[in-house]
Amino acid sequence: MKKIRQVCICLALTIVLALSAFAGEIPFPGATNPPPPPQSTVTGDISTPGITATGEISTTDVAELDPVTEAALSLLQSILSLF
Repeated sequence: MKKIRQVCICLALTIVLALSAFAGEIPFPGATNPPPPPQSTVTGDISTPGITATGEISTTDVAELDPVTEAALSLLQSILSLF
């Protein structure tokens, strides 16, 4: 008797979850969907006077890491990439 009760509860829960998963927009007569917002697709360059891009990042005031710190950071990065 206990097994039948568990099966019925499981079936009821499955039906409730299935119905909520299939729920969505319900068509309603007389109502129309709002128009989609306008999208702008402009391509080109943005001019920035006085700024030149060379592709290199200057690292004048950056201290170099010692080999132990580099190894620890490399190990941490490889461990995090597993997740």
